[in-house]
Amino acid sequence: KFHHPKLSSLHRENFIWNLKSVPLLEKYLYALGQNRNREIVEQVIQLFKDEVMTSLSIIHGDLNDHNILIESSKSDFGDAVYQVSGILDFDDMSYGYYVFEVAITIMYMMIESKTPIQVGGHVLAGFESVVPLTPVERGALFLLVCSRFCQSLVLAAYSCQLYPENEEYLMITAKTGWKHLQQMFDMGRKAVEEIWFETAKSYEAGIS
Repeated sequence: KFHHPKLSSLHRENFIWNLKSVPLLEKYLYALGQNRNREIVEQVIQLFKDEVMTSLSIIHGDLNDHNILIESSKSDFGDAVYQVSGILDFDDMSYGYYVFEVAITIMYMMIESKTPIQVGGHVLAGFESVVPLTPVERGALFLLVCSRFCQSLVLAAYSCQLYPENEEYLMITAKTGWKHLQQMFDMGRKAVEEIWFETAKSYEAGIS
């Protein structure tokens, strides 16, 4: 079991960037105005309140493309092989759920990918090659990805009102984030999960 003299500092109640704090977004919703984006966020928050329950562990909490280091090598066949070599930025570490790490990474990889819906299956396959998710965790994944989008998009809108001079940086995720969130909602949980789970399963069969 992990021990550290400052371990208690990771019990960060009401830390807005912990994914378990999604309900706290309600006090920032005014930054969105009245529109479909707000309606989607309100639905996600309510679903989060109703459905997310499991045990806590220590998590990194911000596994995005800027915080993951990759090194390349070559396989026996000469193909490029990429491995995670390190992780940066531990400022968002806290107690959370392991499945949060998967959901957060999927959300950020969707922002970067040319196939945003499909990319979730690739992330899931990589994570589960080390830490398999339980059926309950898999069942929560769609909602958690939507929740992370909501966190990033709502807090960006709120922060822009406070610091309009930093709008270009603050709105990086929003450039495509609202579109991805709306697409997930329009497709629905079942359709998105089918793509993710089938893509992840294809790795077991050795066809990806």
